[in-house]
Amino acid sequence: MNVERSVGNGKIIIKKCHVCGEMIESGKEAQKCPKCKKSFLPSNYFNKVHAKNNFEFDNLFSSSDELHEDDLIKGISVLW
Repeated sequence: MNVERSVGNGKIIIKKCHVCGEMIESGKEAQKCPKCKKSFLPSNYFNKVHAKNNFEFDNLFSSSDELHEDDLIKGISVLW
């Protein structure tokens, strides 16, 4: 398992890649699977302003302290 930890508030986001099954742990939402390189959308994508460029798109990904359990897709991501 590839583990990426950068935790400010003690919570981590655990996400399972829906393509290859890789488990990803991080303090911020993963933008891409480290194993198969599948790109992910940020949580609450449709509730946020759509980005006009790459920099703005990168800012749509939340850190663990900005997310709540209700923001995550059940079975794919969890806050721990």
